[in-house]
Amino acid sequence: MQLTKRQQKLRALESSRNSAKKSNPASYVNQAPFRYAERNFKSRSPPPDMTEVFDFANMDGNADVIKKRIVEVKLKSDLRGLCSLFGDSEETWRDRWDRAYVIKGVPGLVVIPNPFSPPAQRHLVRRCLRVHARHPNLSNLDTHYNMPPQGLWELVEREWRGDLRESDKDYFVSLKKIDTGGEDGDTMYNEEEEDYPRQPDIPSSSSSNDSQHATTPTLKLDPLPSPTVPVLSPRQLIRKLRWTTLGYQYHWATKTYHLDRRVAFPEDVGDIATAVVRAVEGVGLNEEGWRNDYAGDDFRPQAGVINYYQPRDALMGHVDQSELNMKAPLVSVSLGHDCIYLMGGPTRDTKPVALRLRSGDIVVMTGESRTCFHGVPRILENTLPGHLAPEYWTHAATPEQVPDDDWRIFGEYISEARINLNVRQVFDREVAI
Repeated sequence: MQLTKRQQKLRALESSRNSAKKSNPASYVNQAPFRYAERNFKSRSPPPDMTEVFDFANMDGNADVIKKRIVEVKLKSDLRGLCSLFGDSEETWRDRWDRAYVIKGVPGLVVIPNPFSPPAQRHLVRRCLRVHARHPNLSNLDTHYNMPPQGLWELVEREWRGDLRESDKDYFVSLKKIDTGGEDGDTMYNEEEEDYPRQPDIPSSSSSNDSQHATTPTLKLDPLPSPTVPVLSPRQLIRKLRWTTLGYQYHWATKTYHLDRRVAFPEDVGDIATAVVRAVEGVGLNEEGWRNDYAGDDFRPQAGVINYYQPRDALMGHVDQSELNMKAPLVSVSLGHDCIYLMGGPTRDTKPVALRLRSGDIVVMTGESRTCFHGVPRILENTLPGHLAPEYWTHAATPEQVPDDDWRIFGEYISEARINLNVRQVFDREVAI
């Protein structure tokens, strides 16, 4: 829709006012550097300042001050020898699978630019939608809906093929009975629905009581369904999916794990995380005195969260500290659209670094970085790589490339989404339940 001259003037005035406000941190009630960075990247009018963003796939495009902070490091092992999903990346700059990057002034953070083959990325997207987001794994939708045992994606596929119609009795997922409203504990939000929801400050380290709570079975009440949740078609409802949990199921209200709700951890995801942890063993920055000494052979993938972002979603700054074993690295994989990832310090008073993460990129939080604030304030639209497009084979360099038979529907979903898959070790060893 074309704007009138008056609307154009009003929009320009609003952009000018917002720009002046952004340039003056004192204009905000909360002047913490982390929050200020979140506001910068969340802004759409004016657009965010991207000059200080680290982009590992475009090293020449980084500012000189950023280039001086990036240090290439050698992994302990070639990733291709540790997991079959690594290798044959379409990225022209990817010529080694035994390299990663660390950043001066950000101890413990390791970035591995996309080491996945295109088919491996499509495999992971499929699994995150078709397999991992169904029972017995819990999602944010389970709070409000009676989710079908076969998973929501099965209904999405049937609707997409025309095999499921509104007149069919299983077309709509039924709502749970409501006594009173409740919150689902999710910290991801959509800016069209709510602007910066209040979130309690998270301490920089776990107390002894927190650790005890994490390992002692206690009564954890499930959140109540909301009275305002709508009845939606499968293809509409899948866009409301925000997270699903793997392995030990997570209780969002208390930020602890359910010891009595443990699901077998998916083998392919576990293989990826284990391979990465083994590869980053010994990685560090001698000049700053840090090194990841966590033994890869000691790592056990015990829990995970899959975050499903829509274009205007964001994840507020937070600290992952529910795991009793905070020494074990946390492995995070990006799929789909690019995002801005903020990595800060133990409090919001530390100015964060901003990374541009692309599909396939892996972030590993080791050592000190495990207790630092981090978040995703912005999904970068129109950044989907060609090999994840609904008809990716039409963009292939070689015309003889054979398309995946069922990829088109997954491609349609991920063409307006980003998926983040992260894996943690909860305990020092397996806990008998």
